[in-house]
Amino acid sequence: MIRFILVFSIFISSVLAIDVYDVKNWNDIGQYNRICQDSVRDLFISKQDESIANIYANACLKMDKISELIIPMVMLYKTKDQRENAALYSTILFQKKMLYLALADKVDISYIRTPKINYVLSMVFDKFVQGEYTLKNNIYSMVLDDSQHCDLLMKEENGIKQMVVLLYKDGKINSVKKYW
Repeated sequence: MIRFILVFSIFISSVLAIDVYDVKNWNDIGQYNRICQDSVRDLFISKQDESIANIYANACLKMDKISELIIPMVMLYKTKDQRENAALYSTILFQKKMLYLALADKVDISYIRTPKINYVLSMVFDKFVQGEYTLKNNIYSMVLDDSQHCDLLMKEENGIKQMVVLLYKDGKINSVKKYW
């Protein structure tokens, strides 16, 4: 009986195991939620595959799981492109942490300058540090472009302070992003 369970578990593991081709296919069809998972992280760590690490980081970025960028960042160092991607990921993570520090602890971050990145949280960071916002009732409102603006605020949920970005497009809430 034990032999049967062992053989069966090995069979199931091999059937359910993901590989590099699965991850690349999911990326091609935009299934970022399937990529930004522990199983893919385990795959690129075990295989030391920088291309999968980069795909994972991009997928997590698209899913706004910024904290997941830490592990791929340290793996991306062998080529110029990998180092540039790692620098981009670390900049976004830094911006998130500094915004959180400013909102949660009232630390002045107006002197900080970072590279321009086409990512919503980065645009919010830039507007915040440059003082391009209006403040009312602890809500920072800022215009991101001609048709999009956002509100940045802190909210406590289950004892955890969360940084919330409400994105508006044409005057209506388009997206809600939460970070901690």
